[in-house]
Amino acid sequence: MTDLQDDQQSLNPELQEEVSGIAMSLAAAMAFGLQPEKAMAELHGRFKEIIKREGLSPGEVAYLRGKIEKWPPGYAEPWASGYAAGLAKGLAKGTLAVLEVRLLSISDDVRERITTCTDHARLDDWLDRAGTVERAEDLFRAGAELGRE
Repeated sequence: MTDLQDDQQSLNPELQEEVSGIAMSLAAAMAFGLQPEKAMAELHGRFKEIIKREGLSPGEVAYLRGKIEKWPPGYAEPWASGYAAGLAKGLAKGTLAVLEVRLLSISDDVRERITTCTDHARLDDWLDRAGTVERAEDLFRAGAELGRE
C-alpha cells in the first residue's frame, strides 16, 4: 500500500484536480523564472488554504499536511487514522454534552452506541440533532439519519 502522503488517489476527484492544477501552474511559472523556493512557498500556502475547508476526509487532510510539513514516508497513514479516531471521539463527546446540557436521560446503551460510532457523517448528524430531539434514543430513529438505519 502506498503512503497517503504520496498518493493523490486518496483525494476526491475535485480536490485531486485542484491540487494538480496548482502544481502545474507553479511548474509553468518556474519555467518562466519563478524561483523554486517561492513556488514551494506558494504551493504550501495554497494547500494551507485548502486544508481549512470543512468536509475533507482524514486521508485528504493527511495528504495535504504531509506535503506542507514534509512528513517522512509512512507517517501519513497512522496520522490519518489517529485524526479520524480523534474526530470521532470529539463528535461523540459533543453529542453527549448537548444531550446532558439539555438534561435528557442517557442510557448506557445510548452512550455506548454514540461513543463507539466511527462514522463521521453519522456522528455529525447526531450532534446536529442532539439539540432538538425529545429523548436521546430519538437520535437513532429509523430513517432519521442520512437515510440510513
